Amino acid sequence: MNFLRSFHNIVSDQQQSFDEKIDNLLKFGLNVFDLEIAIISEVIGSQYVVRHVITADNSLAVGTVFDLAGTYCVHTLAASKALAFHQTSTSRIAHHPCYVNFQLESYIGAPIKVGKDIYGTVNFSSPNSSIPFSEQAHDYVELFAQWLGSEFARKSANQQLLKNNNRLVKLESIANIGSWEVDLLTSKVTWSEQTKRIYQVDDSFIPDLKSAISFFKQGDNRERIANAVESGMKTGEKWHLDLELITAKNNSVWVSAFGEAEFVDGACVRLFGTLQDVTESVLLREELKSKQAQAERMLEDRSILFAKISHELRTPLNGITGMLTTLLGEQSEEKRVEKLKVALRSADILLNIINEVLDFSKINHGELKLEPNHFLLKTIFVDLASLYIPLFKANNIDFKTQIEVADDCWGYCDNTRLSQIASNLLSNALKFTDTGEVNFKVSVAQVNKQLALHLEVSDTGRGMTKAFLESLFSPFTQEVDAKSNKGGTGLGLAIVKELIDYMGGTIKVNSTFQQGTTFVIAIPLAIGTMQVEVNQRLDTTIDTSGLSVLVVDDNQINRFVLDATLEKLQIKADFAVDGEDAILKCKQTKYDLIFMDCVMPQLDGLEATKILRAENICRHQDTLIVALTANTSASDKIACKEAGMDLFISKPFKLHSVEEAVVNALTRLVIHSN
Repeated sequence: MNFLRSFHNIVSDQQQSFDEKIDNLLKFGLNVFDLEIAIISEVIGSQYVVRHVITADNSLAVGTVFDLAGTYCVHTLAASKALAFHQTSTSRIAHHPCYVNFQLESYIGAPIKVGKDIYGTVNFSSPNSSIPFSEQAHDYVELFAQWLGSEFARKSANQQLLKNNNRLVKLESIANIGSWEVDLLTSKVTWSEQTKRIYQVDDSFIPDLKSAISFFKQGDNRERIANAVESGMKTGEKWHLDLELITAKNNSVWVSAFGEAEFVDGACVRLFGTLQDVTESVLLREELKSKQAQAERMLEDRSILFAKISHELRTPLNGITGMLTTLLGEQSEEKRVEKLKVALRSADILLNIINEVLDFSKINHGELKLEPNHFLLKTIFVDLASLYIPLFKANNIDFKTQIEVADDCWGYCDNTRLSQIASNLLSNALKFTDTGEVNFKVSVAQVNKQLALHLEVSDTGRGMTKAFLESLFSPFTQEVDAKSNKGGTGLGLAIVKELIDYMGGTIKVNSTFQQGTTFVIAIPLAIGTMQVEVNQRLDTTIDTSGLSVLVVDDNQINRFVLDATLEKLQIKADFAVDGEDAILKCKQTKYDLIFMDCVMPQLDGLEATKILRAENICRHQDTLIVALTANTSASDKIACKEAGMDLFISKPFKLHSVEEAVVNALTRLVIHSN
């Protein structure tokens, strides 16, 4: 919040000029990122032009031109988002001309966009290495870039408006703008040819005072021009109004109307003025206002998100650290088990919050992608029901299920997201139902060549007020009272609504306060194709002693966790600390199974796998390579597959995921040994 407050104080200070704001913003950025050089560049073709700069020794002048390819910003523009390097000498761009020539170790920057066009970049750098830049740092530099883009657009628009005004003066001087006159003594109204073109009337049209006023749009526009004329006739006050009028061809046009009155012996005898079509300028101004309002809403949403997530993360973190700390001196086996369960449950809550925030961010930026696959439809809901039965039982809630789906019904959609929708609704029912029952109904029917899935979750819980229902699916919306103390991120139902929309479905809610709530969901699904399912649960009788396993991860804690997991399966693994170390060990030992981290220094997991496959060190039919990474997007999975990896496990992983990998490796070992 300190960052946002400081940022707001700089950009909203009306006493500062545009250049002063930029200067203070760059100084603020240097302080935030703890770097030494700040630059705002303009990219013109293949040239990188320094437009604003701050350095400790003023060694870099405004207007300096570099070859774009020789700057780190070429990578930022290619990524089209914030990009950072905290130690360039050990990064993938260690041989980049910018590092070779200037030895800039640390860098963070983001592209500045004006509308859909790239203006340039805002970037901060230093010859000294820094700590790794956080996701928050990426957000901050992108916020700088968004504000700069908006301000450059506004400045350009202001220059255009000023240019229009100057043009108006010139047009007035040569009578090339619309003019009008009203002779009050004869009631004659005269329009120039240009004025008639603005009103889109015929050259033969003869206006009068009443018809002239009637062209202005009813309501505020007509009242303003009428009041201005009346005031001018009484006091001699000139007027200048931007008004909307409806032309003779029923087109909406914005005009800038100038007018004044002429007096003879204290009596108003004539009104005259000019009219200019400023539709384009007004629309541009309104567009800029809309963009500014959108930027302000985004800033407000981000502020709310930071505050909300900061608060929500503390509860599970407290559960994890608190329980693990007290375990150090705990002698009772029963209490140790209970505290470990609390810590694990807190970790699940923490992961759920993180996933919700990531989903919300993807949805907010239009980056959410569904990953459809073929699956047994009934299995999802039976598994969910089995998961929630003990939870409802522990809370003395009667949980009734009615799953009317054929055992052989296969669907084709993103089954993970479908499970997420149903699980979120069941979690809400569990959270907000103190007594009574919860009903979970699922049915499916074939309509034409699709499946029509119907879900219904109803409870006898606290219900919702009508006022709350109106904003139920808005982000950060919660209805929490002091007695219930049941919170959350307020993103769950907003994400559910977006997922259902993505799937082409509908969601309806009926709720009565203090009586209960019913959610009804309808989702169309493609008919799936039957898949051959293999039970990959590890049989404890299977001998794993002959399985050679290598774990590749640069993080010592991650290696320790996976080692402890494999020990449960009676497997003693070897370890490598990066891709180069993994290749060396694979040349010395033939491994049946490799758990490969994707993001590592020196040589990452993707490149290491490509080398292992390309050089036939680990042939596809011999070694099973499993991606083990915190990067979980669809593009990450595709990249792993293209690199030659066989399976994909996301961090934090569950024991059953490791078991499935072991079963796959053992199966491959048995097949190839026969």
